[in-house]
Amino acid sequence: MKNFKFIFTSLSFILSLFVLGCSEDEVEPSFTELRNQAYDLVVVSDANAHVPVSFTAAGTDLERVIVEITQKGSATVVATNSLNKITAENLNRVNMTVPFPGNNVAPSGMYTVNYRMIAKNGEQSMGTYDINVINNVAPVLCNYTSSLPNGKTVWIRLYVPEGETLPANDNTIYLTGSFGAREGGADWDGGGGPHRFTRLSATCYEIAMHLVSGDKFKITRGNWDKQMTNATGAEYSDFTYNGESTFSATAFNWKDLPVVTPTSTAGEILNIPAEAVKAGMLTVVANLDNSIDATSGNYYVVEKGATNVANGYKMVAFDKKLAAAVPKKSGVEYVVVKDDASATGKNRYGFVQSAVWDGQTNPARVTIGTFGPAGFTLGNKIVIVGGATPGDWGVSAGQDFTKTGEGKYSITIPLKADSEYLLLPEYNQWGDKWAFGSGTSAKGTFDVQGNGGNLSTKGLTAGTYKIDVDFTTGNGTYTLTKQ
Repeated sequence: MKNFKFIFTSLSFILSLFVLGCSEDEVEPSFTELRNQAYDLVVVSDANAHVPVSFTAAGTDLERVIVEITQKGSATVVATNSLNKITAENLNRVNMTVPFPGNNVAPSGMYTVNYRMIAKNGEQSMGTYDINVINNVAPVLCNYTSSLPNGKTVWIRLYVPEGETLPANDNTIYLTGSFGAREGGADWDGGGGPHRFTRLSATCYEIAMHLVSGDKFKITRGNWDKQMTNATGAEYSDFTYNGESTFSATAFNWKDLPVVTPTSTAGEILNIPAEAVKAGMLTVVANLDNSIDATSGNYYVVEKGATNVANGYKMVAFDKKLAAAVPKKSGVEYVVVKDDASATGKNRYGFVQSAVWDGQTNPARVTIGTFGPAGFTLGNKIVIVGGATPGDWGVSAGQDFTKTGEGKYSITIPLKADSEYLLLPEYNQWGDKWAFGSGTSAKGTFDVQGNGGNLSTKGLTAGTYKIDVDFTTGNGTYTLTKQ
């Protein structure tokens, strides 16, 4: 056995390489993955914006290795790196790092790592595997002002993806809210008053404000008919200022303009700690209700039915969440427990929340509302109200869902197009509304009970729909099926 040294070049990429030659015989080029297994989780961030790729390679005729990463199902390369001018016969523990772009270009999701080995005679060997990427690399979308003016408490920064399409005579954006009279205008004036955003570019706006904790506000282009709406075209709930120095929002759509479905959004920043991300393991992430302190007590992931935490996996806290890496066991239900195996995590409605490895998705997520009794008791019905329904917002009877199972409800009802609605436990019980959380008009999840913007039929045609609601998972889900 003898050691070989080699030289390689790469274009502005970080690359570490350990070399060990161990054969004098001709060897066909071969490539074996070591670090990333199929469907592993990789977290990239501003601090480390690289996807690691580790392997061994052998073959006296091997000259170059190229790694390319594409979004699963796409041929477009979003990240690449190469190892060039290979002079060693065997490469042991090669650690390549592939630079990854911002999450506006490559949002979190599943990606395919493609690798090519090129021999000196030009022949190529290829391979591929899939990984899950959480992309926390912030895109540079706007050059905002850094320092707050004297007397101001917060920068409110607005990104307008479709800003180029706003009419030149109708692209002035305003802030309106409960602070208006105190700050030289009128409360909830709908816009058009003194609180006007500065337009930095077609897609970037900002305004420095003096707000106090608890102030509520919305964003419009001058009146309520032109207020900002979310990715599905539904009205946002009031924004609340909680003392932060910067408040960022995205104007996906406007109430008076056709709905545009975003092709790419940065989405959630998920700063999963490194100790909860391991090769060959499934990461379980638990989102916690505001009433639960992630740093109080010891939390574990255990297999459902476990009687103690001896074989559990201790979770680490981050951003009002918990995470742990567990084995990828197909069909096994993992649950989150607090301190001991008897205190199992449930959603707000008392249903035990479990994570199951589906063979691909990583991380697996659960939403925990309580480790004790249910926070809200579901009844034998729920109701639907709103402009999309026959009874409009003032309806008080006749629009009841039927209970179809524990935590599950259904109704078949005519709905109007491009209109809004809410679900309530009972007519006029507005404080416990179920509103839009994520998804589309046809299928999605609710926000935390009592929060969120109105649900919407934007993009759906008028007609009779069957609406199915399921509160057994997370904050609940809804599905609309046209009849």
